[in-house]
Formats: sequence, structure tokens, C-alpha cells
Amino acid sequence: MKNYVLVIDEGTTGTRALIFNKEFKIVAQSYEEFTQYTPSSDKAEHDAMEIYEKSVKMCKKAFADSGISPGEIAAIGITNQRATYVVWDKATGEPLCRAIVWQDSRTGARCAELNASEWGAKAKKATGWTIAPVYSSLMIEWLMKNNPEVKAKIDAKEALSGTIDTWLVWKLTGGKVHAVSYSNASVMGSMDLSTAEWYTEFLDYLGIPLHILPEIREDSGDFGTTDPSIFGAPIPICACIADQHSALYAQGCRTPGTAKLTNGTGSFLDMNIGENCVVLKGGINTVIAWKIKGKIMYAMEGYAAVTGSAIQWLRDGLNIIEKSADSEALARSVTDTNGVYFVPALTGLGAPYWDPFARGTIIGITRGTTKAHICRATLEAIAFSIKDITDDIARNTGSPVKEIKIDGGASANNLLAQFFADILDCKVSRPASVEATSLGAAQMAGLYAGVWTEKDFEGAVQYDAEFVSSISDEEREVRYSEWIEAVKRSANWIKH
Repeated sequence: MKNYVLVIDEGTTGTRALIFNKEFKIVAQSYEEFTQYTPSSDKAEHDAMEIYEKSVKMCKKAFADSGISPGEIAAIGITNQRATYVVWDKATGEPLCRAIVWQDSRTGARCAELNASEWGAKAKKATGWTIAPVYSSLMIEWLMKNNPEVKAKIDAKEALSGTIDTWLVWKLTGGKVHAVSYSNASVMGSMDLSTAEWYTEFLDYLGIPLHILPEIREDSGDFGTTDPSIFGAPIPICACIADQHSALYAQGCRTPGTAKLTNGTGSFLDMNIGENCVVLKGGINTVIAWKIKGKIMYAMEGYAAVTGSAIQWLRDGLNIIEKSADSEALARSVTDTNGVYFVPALTGLGAPYWDPFARGTIIGITRGTTKAHICRATLEAIAFSIKDITDDIARNTGSPVKEIKIDGGASANNLLAQFFADILDCKVSRPASVEATSLGAAQMAGLYAGVWTEKDFEGAVQYDAEFVSSISDEEREVRYSEWIEAVKRSANWIKH
């Protein structure tokens, strides 16, 4: 019996490969960052071939480190950064250009134009998403208008496209499978949630032909088999699931009303809303959480695009910390931010504002401001950004968020976890392992391959810490009102 599951966890800043045993324990993992391209202030790009090559490299390293052979792997599960879009030549297998990352805001003006038209309300109702630069469909439209080679290849039916899961599956299967999972398809701004099929009316309006889009398949299902030449043995790919949805599943949020918060490159709050598709007004999105065995589950979602990557900016941009984990000690060296607020709108503002023209703002600086105050303000900004989202959910549903399960690298920061509880005024639970995104992909792959049943997942995640609010309602209200004032000053900046 093959009792191991391999996961390719392809994030926004790096690729991780993990091998899980039947007890859900990680027996090997390897990680490597990949290049971030920012050719202009509104552009964020990745080299899709570099991502593929590093994914294979990390898998091989995990095999070598663990002594587990490819032949012992029951299934591969892929979880990935969402909406990032790749277009490639289907004959050569080479990308036609760099991938446009979900954080990219080059289509901001086009979004404003569409939102001011009839499509603003129509597209939100159909796709569940406010029209924003994160729409993969608008990335394709932009490429077809601005890259002659891409346009020519698409017109000649010589190109294929997809999100990162689609790209990895196509490469790993030697070009035999061109497919996307329901979870990933639902965040592309290309799917009609009411039919769970491509939103042809909108795609036709944008001039995007269906022949470049992948087949939509269940998240826990058949995505082909790896070409034997890659790992030395064929391995079935039995799951593809978008990263936030994977974490929602792993955290046990499989019933309506349960919520998780993943803190990675960005911070994503997702709440399971069950089998009925409900699209709210306001800045909160609706997504397909997953489709398994013919059943679709939906979720509400809001996210702040730059949170963990703001800490990375402290490291790489300001050089005030050597590694991201140092942020907690530096922030704790002061008792407060000394009145400093940092709105990390480095690529615009996400939910509930959806303002691609906002830019990062540090305000309240005095001669007494130190790097420690800025670091603490960066951590606090993550929690304030999530309160923007939970307040919007409460306004539109009438139900405040009472408990959140956190995961992702930044969740290991105790100062941040406590500040979540303080500012959100809810219980915050943290698992012993914050690698929930990888675990969800492993569970879905193992479920399809017969390694586990869904009953096996009960109690799979052990929680080692809980945080509750330690501040008064008055203090919370004052701090949050000051945050809102700072957000107003960052809004719409690059239009001026």
C-alpha cells in the first residue's frame, strides 16, 4: 500500500514540496523562493518556467531528503497562488510571456471603466467578485491587446492558458492534461457561479475565445499522471485546489459559518457558507470553496493583498530586519507604534475597498519614530486590514465573526496573533502546524486516491494556542478610527 502523499505548494514568493505520511505528518519538505519581477509600479510578474523547474527540483529534493522513492507516492496534490495567469505555446510548451501575478494592477483603469458600466453589477452577480485587477480574464484581455505574439498565437489556436495549477498539471503530464480545478476557476473572473461553467457572455465581450481555457475538474479528482521521465516513475495527480480553499478545508471549516484566516504573502479570510451560492453587496467576494464527489461548497472571502509581503519589504526594501521572523522581537522592543500607522497598499487596496490606485502610506512619523515603531505598525496593519473585512461581513450578513482559525507563516507571530484577537474582538485559534494550505491539498489528493476517508480528517489538526481580546471596546474604536483615517490618505493616490 502506498501511504505517502506528495504536495506541491506553489505560493506567490516560492515553491514548497512536502511529503505527508498516513498520519498527516510531514516527513520531508523543501522550499525555494523564485524571482519577483516588478517592471513598473503597477506590474508584478513571474517566470512560469522557473516556477515549474523549481517545483520539480523541490520534489526531487524532498525525495532525496526522506529516502522515499517516487514509486511509494500514492498521489500528488497541487495547491497554488490563485488568479496568476500563464499563456504558453502548446507546441513548444514554452510560456509566451511572463505570468501576470494576482497582485498586478495594470488593468486598474479597465476595471474602473467596467465597474462604471452595466458590467459592474452584472459581473459581480455572476462571478461573485467585484471587478478588480485580480480578474484573470482581464489579464488575458490586456495581453491580447498589448502583446502581438500572444494575440497571434491565440488567434491561430496555437496557445493555451491557465492559472498556475493548470500550468503545472500540463507540464507534469507532458502536455496530456489541460485542466483547472473549480476552486481556481472561481477566482478568475471568468466563471458564472450559478452554472459553475465559463461565463461566456463576459468572455465574448472581452474577446477571449474558449479554446484557450482549460477544462474544469473537481478539486479532488483525476488530473492525469506525471510523465515517468520527470521523477522516474508515474505518479497520479489527484487534487488541485487554490491555496485559500485548501487551508479552509484543512482547518476543518467544512460546515457553514466556520472561518479561517491564512497569513502568507497576503492575508485571506474565508468563511464556509454551505451549498447555496450567495453573492453579497459590498466588497466581499463569493467563491467556490471546492467541488468533491459532485457537491459544490461555497465560501465568502475578503483579502488584503500585501501583508506578509509587507514584512518581506521591511527585510528586503528597508533592510531593518534580517529575516521575516525577526519582526516580532523588533516590534516587541516598543510598547506601541508611537502614533505611526502603515497602510501597506504597495499594490493597491484589496477588500473591501478594491482600489488599485491606492499606494503604501506611513503616517504619524515624528522625530521620535524608530524602525521598531514602523515594524510594529506593519504587524498591526495586518490586523486592521482584516477588521476592514470582518466589519464588512457583519454589515452585510448581520452576523459578526466570533472565531477565526489562523494559519500561514506569519501566524506563528504571537504579537500578531494577539493583535488579531484585540482588534477583531473574537477568539483566534492557531494550530500546532501552520502549514494548513499544504495539508488540505494532501487530504484532497489522498481522499481521491483512497489513502483516507473524510472521517479520517476529524481531529487531524491540533490547536496549540488560543487568543482572546485584552483591550477595551473604547481603545479598539479609537485605534480603528485612526486606521480608517490613514486608509483615506492612501486611497486613489496614483490618479493624482
